Amino acid sequence: MKLLIADDNPVWRKLMQAAIAPWGYRVVFAENGREALDALESDDPPRLALLDWQMPEIEGVEVCRRIKQNPEAPFTYIILLTSRDREEDMIEGLDAGADDYLTKPIVAALLKSRLASARRIVEAVPPAQWTKPQVDGFDIHHLIGKGAFATVWRATHVATGRLAAIKIIRADLATDLVFERFAREVQVMRKMNHPGIAAIYASHLERDFAYYAMELIDGESLGHYVASQKPKATKIIEMMAQICDALQHAHSQNIIHRDVKPSNVMVGRDGQPKLVDFGLSKSMFRAYGGPSSNETSEGSVLGTPLFMSPEQARGDADRVDHRSDLYAVATMLYLFLLREHPHGVGSMGREETIQTIATTEAKRASIINEKFNPQLDDILAKCLATEPDERYQTAGEFATALRGFLHDRAASRTGL
Repeated sequence: MKLLIADDNPVWRKLMQAAIAPWGYRVVFAENGREALDALESDDPPRLALLDWQMPEIEGVEVCRRIKQNPEAPFTYIILLTSRDREEDMIEGLDAGADDYLTKPIVAALLKSRLASARRIVEAVPPAQWTKPQVDGFDIHHLIGKGAFATVWRATHVATGRLAAIKIIRADLATDLVFERFAREVQVMRKMNHPGIAAIYASHLERDFAYYAMELIDGESLGHYVASQKPKATKIIEMMAQICDALQHAHSQNIIHRDVKPSNVMVGRDGQPKLVDFGLSKSMFRAYGGPSSNETSEGSVLGTPLFMSPEQARGDADRVDHRSDLYAVATMLYLFLLREHPHGVGSMGREETIQTIATTEAKRASIINEKFNPQLDDILAKCLATEPDERYQTAGEFATALRGFLHDRAASRTGL
């Protein structure tokens, strides 16, 4: 399989070539982002790519974003490489559509394992192009994003003129399990009606063609919003409380999101955060049949590792409930305020991240910053407790605690 290595450091490229040579890949190189983009948009593009974050002409994260939003490009598994041990980079990379990330210096055995996993995924997805779809009642404009089995398109509902985002599953590639999850996502979203959750307008579920049209949020992901707008800490805290409001509604419908993360929260121009992507959600009382609802058919833990709760990281499906969503919100808040992960997993790979979250306690915020506000420190520590019974028991309780802190802070004019 053809593998692209894009990095502007000739010494590093040579070292990578020597390490990867015995693994059976056909390696091509790029010295800058422009060369990498040209290679990935060529007639015979690599299906695997290692992109250094910082490159001349075009940064690796921007190359990733362009490829993932290009409807003419085949599915390419992209691993972003960074020398900076910063959680913000991971969030931005995942927002750009990266499939994985690694922090330099890279251990050869870890890279070999990650490439092998990526290769299995790519081999399961034929290199066919995504064609512009035809959906009754909608004018399709352009691609917003794509994954291995589905695409999201910007569209207009002809009858009302309302903008929509249409998610379409690719029937020729989707397995029965993927289709079941897609159908489950539609079912879940139809149950909810809340200003903090993207509304679904229409759907069609047949094995040969399935889609749903949802509210198009004119804005950006929460991760990108925080990075670009640099909101005050009080604004971030209020947004987390609003996300808790949305989760409280979902939980009241017996729905657990299970993949709350910055890229699954969109922020509109009015500053309102909205939860999207309930593809991994499940009922609080019953999961659909097949493999454990917290695992893939191969037994791999589902979800984005950075924002997993300990019970999710352990693969303990019976203990994953609405309080796991609260752990994810607390992790986001901790990361945005302190620029460090509560489990210190910034430089770790996926497997090590999962293992660390499963087996270690979250650090109190005051350990990272001794001047951190004690009241907020206690709130975060409670929601990041290893045992779910020791956390806030509802999203409403967590939201009340956050707003109580904001009220007390305003009254006393104390800092974080």
